[in-house]
Amino acid sequence: MSIDHEVILNANVITMAAADARCRALAIEHGKIIRIGNAQDMQGLIEAGWPQTDLKGQTVLPGFIDSHQHLMLSGSQDTAVHLNDVSDIEALLDKLADAAASIEPGGWVRGSYLNEQHLAEKRMPTAAELDRMAPNHPTLVMHATCHLCSLNSAAMAMVQPPKRLDGMDMAGNRPTGVFRDPCILTCIHPALGRLIPKSDKIGFLKHAARMALNAGITTAHALDGGDLGPGDTAVIFNNRQQLPISVVCYNQSMDLGEVEALGLPRVGGCICADGAFEAHTAALFEPYADEPDNYGALTYTQAEMDAFILAANRAGLQIAVHCESERSIEQVLWAMEKALRDCPRHDHRHRIEHLELPTEYQIERMARAGIMASMQPAFIPAFIGQTDMALYETLLGNTRLARVHPYRTLLDAGIPISGGSDSPVTPYHPLAGVQAAVNHPNLAQRVSLYEALQMFTTTAAWSAFEEKEKGSIAPGKRADLVALAQDPFNTPQTAIADIDITGVCVAGCWHEVDETR
Repeated sequence: MSIDHEVILNANVITMAAADARCRALAIEHGKIIRIGNAQDMQGLIEAGWPQTDLKGQTVLPGFIDSHQHLMLSGSQDTAVHLNDVSDIEALLDKLADAAASIEPGGWVRGSYLNEQHLAEKRMPTAAELDRMAPNHPTLVMHATCHLCSLNSAAMAMVQPPKRLDGMDMAGNRPTGVFRDPCILTCIHPALGRLIPKSDKIGFLKHAARMALNAGITTAHALDGGDLGPGDTAVIFNNRQQLPISVVCYNQSMDLGEVEALGLPRVGGCICADGAFEAHTAALFEPYADEPDNYGALTYTQAEMDAFILAANRAGLQIAVHCESERSIEQVLWAMEKALRDCPRHDHRHRIEHLELPTEYQIERMARAGIMASMQPAFIPAFIGQTDMALYETLLGNTRLARVHPYRTLLDAGIPISGGSDSPVTPYHPLAGVQAAVNHPNLAQRVSLYEALQMFTTTAAWSAFEEKEKGSIAPGKRADLVALAQDPFNTPQTAIADIDITGVCVAGCWHEVDETR
């Protein structure tokens, strides 16, 4: 519902302007907040006949900002067959076969959200197994991280991967159908992106934007395009007005000409300097505990990363690069340090995405260089282990666990942290991210509830140079709001994610939400 002006009364408004800043009422006109205070402060507007909305004590926060998510990929994965609940490969094949039965021969069968560690076999399905399930359909099974996938023979014939690719699993001289970093980034995702019609892509965008809205998100940083979806950023940018939320585009390409053509002030996102821990492709200084000959993989050479970051920094662009672990962090941090010595910039706000396992020295250097962190606290319950980090202990051993997702250390060093979901890797759900951050299994890395909310409000807005427009509730700012059924400060810290979203306001326009999110 959109109206030109209204007064909101009887609300528990957490403005995020300071840790204890609250009010009871606010006024909105033409999509902006013009006044905050209490009912008495609104009396003149009420007497002038302004419409009133009584929120009956509901809590209001600035609209959440997801500072790292993939809009196109989120829509495509959510409209696929969800495989997060299957227990073994036979059950997976049965579920895909049911879907294939309603698809014309030659049509794609797509599965999503699979974590092979939850299967009895602890592996991805092979092409031979998928062929048995649906021989007349090209079939794709995407891992929850999107850094690992399986294709059947028909799908491989359409994608046409080269005979030898780094990251393509082989059985003798034949591909098994399983693809991982780096070839899933450099070959599979680009090929799949080119096979999807533009009309389908617009449908994916609308679907994903509605998913985000239902989670209380009013602005999404869309890290799309590049190898993960050639041309997708242009599709998002040119159709963003059709979406119910605001979008900030980060084009995931080293092609600065493409960024310039779109008129974007930033470049990057998941320009993947390395892969993912779950796929054993995040780049480590020491090997994986469960694969002692595997150190992960860097996607680019140091020279390639240096040249890209040097040129982007000289062009005045904000730069964001995916680095999950210490070896890729070192490559990108080294390149950023050199670029900033070459062309010093006072307020560049360069971002390292994920930053799951930095060293103490890397954190010190990031602070000196003014480089921020864009992180995803929901990774902890999803992939790491919310109570004991048991999943990552298998991958990293016990010693390195102290450095995993070091929120307290980063904030104490003066490094801003913005929060995201990395959807579709974890669902759109800022409150789940907040809950994960305040309940970090490493007590030394926990943050306060206010600090966790800042990740998805004030700092997230700052991370895209939007702090004057968004991120807090104050006169002159956009009326981006989320209404909650409970006050998170009066909710058990293990139940924050269960708080219902009761309404979302984007630039003064209220939207009903789907409570089944």
